[in-house]
Amino acid sequence: MEKFVETNEEKTDVVRTPTGEAEVKKDESDKPPETDIKKETGDETPKIKDDETSSVIEEGKPVESQEGEVAVTVAEVSGEEPKSDAEPTQASDPVAEGTAPAVVDQGTQDEHEEPVAPSGGEEEAPVSEAPPSVKEQATSAESEKESDDTLAPPAAKDETGSVVLELDDRGDVPLPSPPPTADRPPPTRASVSFAEGTKEFARERNVLQSRGTGSMSQASAFDETSLNISQFVQLTETFLGDEPEMSAFNGLVHYVKDGYMETEDEKRTRLLKAHREHVNAKRKTRVDGLFEKWDNDGSGFLDMDEIETVLTKYKDGMEADTVEKVKVNVRKKEKEHDNRLSKREFREFVSTVAEEIPGDDEFDYLVDYLENSVERSYTDRVRGEARKKWLQQIIVAGETSGANMEPVYRTVFQALYKDAETHGQSKRISANISMLENNSEDLSRGDMVLRYVAATPDDAPYILGKSLFKDMKGISFAAVESGKPIHVPRVNNHGNIYFWNADRSPEAGDGSFIVIPLKDRLKRVFGLIGIDTLHDPHTKAIFITHEIQFFQGVAKSFSIAFHHVDNRRKTMRITESAISWIHRRSANVREISVYMVEPDGKNTDYVLRKMMITDTKGEAQMLPGIPPRLERKDNLFRDYLFKCVDSSETVAADAYGERHFAFPLRNSEGMAVAVMDISTGDVKKLPRHEEKEVHRMLKLLQMAQKEVSHESAGGDKTQILEAEKHEETRVDIMFDRLMLMDLRKSMSKLDTRAFAELRSYKEPPETVHSILKAVLSVFYPDEVEAGEFDDWVKTKQHLTSDLSNLIEQYDPTSANPLIPSDRIAKHLQDIPHGTVSKHSSIPAQHFYNWLFVCLSLIQHTHKMRESQKGGALTPPKGGKED
Repeated sequence: MEKFVETNEEKTDVVRTPTGEAEVKKDESDKPPETDIKKETGDETPKIKDDETSSVIEEGKPVESQEGEVAVTVAEVSGEEPKSDAEPTQASDPVAEGTAPAVVDQGTQDEHEEPVAPSGGEEEAPVSEAPPSVKEQATSAESEKESDDTLAPPAAKDETGSVVLELDDRGDVPLPSPPPTADRPPPTRASVSFAEGTKEFARERNVLQSRGTGSMSQASAFDETSLNISQFVQLTETFLGDEPEMSAFNGLVHYVKDGYMETEDEKRTRLLKAHREHVNAKRKTRVDGLFEKWDNDGSGFLDMDEIETVLTKYKDGMEADTVEKVKVNVRKKEKEHDNRLSKREFREFVSTVAEEIPGDDEFDYLVDYLENSVERSYTDRVRGEARKKWLQQIIVAGETSGANMEPVYRTVFQALYKDAETHGQSKRISANISMLENNSEDLSRGDMVLRYVAATPDDAPYILGKSLFKDMKGISFAAVESGKPIHVPRVNNHGNIYFWNADRSPEAGDGSFIVIPLKDRLKRVFGLIGIDTLHDPHTKAIFITHEIQFFQGVAKSFSIAFHHVDNRRKTMRITESAISWIHRRSANVREISVYMVEPDGKNTDYVLRKMMITDTKGEAQMLPGIPPRLERKDNLFRDYLFKCVDSSETVAADAYGERHFAFPLRNSEGMAVAVMDISTGDVKKLPRHEEKEVHRMLKLLQMAQKEVSHESAGGDKTQILEAEKHEETRVDIMFDRLMLMDLRKSMSKLDTRAFAELRSYKEPPETVHSILKAVLSVFYPDEVEAGEFDDWVKTKQHLTSDLSNLIEQYDPTSANPLIPSDRIAKHLQDIPHGTVSKHSSIPAQHFYNWLFVCLSLIQHTHKMRESQKGGALTPPKGGKED
């Protein structure tokens, strides 16, 4: 969208409009410090030895294939090889360490990559590989075996994911001496020994001593086949109960110490896997650092021709054919040939070239050659470090915003302001962000519109909250359809720019204008960032190449932050649906709170942000504004919440005189991204039928969260019901759809004997009869209204497998018009929850649950049809459609 106005405002801050959009105002206090770097007056590109190549944007022509993606992982630019024996750095939180798959533009940042903030001029420490587990270290240190009377606490996870026991020499729990060696049966498998004094042993022991049992500063990924230390401690505590006998504890420790062994084949397999993972991690670190060194301005892309020019000279051109072969194969895999490589694609390209060249150490030689083939001036390196720091701040804003986009908008505009002043010859810029939406206002003007959601103060009065249609002048929709940035060096000479400021005179100052597409991981455009210099008093305020590359980096970082926030919002929406069902099914659940896991901003631990609570009626309520944060050190009595995240497992605890159950919501990697805190008051254990229902709801909630994480990582979407074709309503009905599918599966298992039980009633309970009439009202509404099924004899004639088939195929969201919800609800209004289970009729319970799921889906679909407005996604030509 384009709109340009003249104003002399200098301060900026965020202002909310009546429609809720964000306007960001500039803050003079946030200006970057003055530097002695000489202002760039022209394009600066990497210096490539031998033949240097660079691309310059021609005036009035679009920038080819600059898809707005930027790498945000900062690596060392000095060209030194990362040290493989570096001290392991402690992970921050699940979000910062890449556990919430951030959907990224163009797929350059793969789902396991984690953005690392640059240190602003200091050398960035290379990423170190995971240290060998205690189990690995111990098997090769037979001379350092532990004595038999030491304590065996929590298990650590080795490289293969197997359980590893780590010994602690504190001796605070007396253990009975094990039987003499001579009395033991001859082992058939090799016993595991443990090496004390290793880095991993000391680190884990210090964490346990400083944090207490199982309370660690690092979150753990859930694995169904193995445990790490915090998970083993939590499992042990759950197994022993709240107040275990010392004899039971000592017996368990003794049993595990003597019983855990591994065979030679297991040991060999584990060590080979650990070595392979170590080599792969080291190579990934080196290539990612090489990518960052080349991509100095953070655009997220490297030019394929530029890389090929350097590689063809490797070994005096002897491997030119190999490089060309790999290049052809890479292009065959890509549907859209834009001649640019993302970080992931660059890593695959270099690895494939190294594999095609004979030689064991060819990868290291090739990377050494590439590292020495690019040179950066001091000015370039300082500029690159500053820009990557600002780009990282955009991502962090999304991770720590409490699912709020306002801090992200503010950080984006501040990054643009800082760069324009420091590296853009003090240009005066204006910027705006627009989102692509379905056109629900006037379909004759196109199927989509661009709605402005954020703008700098110069533009805010004219465009904030307004929509740009396809039939209006402008270059915005051209950028949307092509998926490429469009740069207009001189606006007055273009003739196709739409000015929102109607008071602007034709003689007003000229300037440069550029629109950058915002893309998701599947290369679909979902919005635009527009930047202009129309308010700059200088006559030649034109964006040059390194500035445009930075703008693409901003678009990439914004996309990561936007999809992180969007993913968290979806998590809250499915959780809200689950909470309503839990309260319906369990009368003993007093209160439910939901916490989101976020970085603490110091890279030392995570914090929990309280996002949602339930009111006195059991309805979920989102906390307004930016919700409060809980830090571990300030919430001793809520330590069970942090234990839940540490172990990524359910934790039960007593706090504030009430029983609490903390349930983790995990992403696709098994890391906890949210915690649901269920309080049952003074009820220590739920009744059997309530406990079963709550467990079922939590299981379905985890399935929904897994589906959300899968989609956010670029996976295919599941669309079963008619209403799921609408993007905005998919998440709202996702939990209900999973419940419907679960009930369909249960109904399919009902055989003739199950229906025979119901037909055996001469006069059934009124509850059972009402449920069956409600079911039949869905398929035979006229007969039910006529009162034909008031007679039990006629009602039970329909209790056959045909009824089960109708239920399995029924889609409550596809009818047009929808079934009136009152038709079903009037038969169920006098049936309290929990009454059905007392009759011990499994078919009646399934029918009852199925009716309520159908009611919920009908209500959601009705709301969806009332308002079709929502976000839109348009894949570029040749792009991948979902």
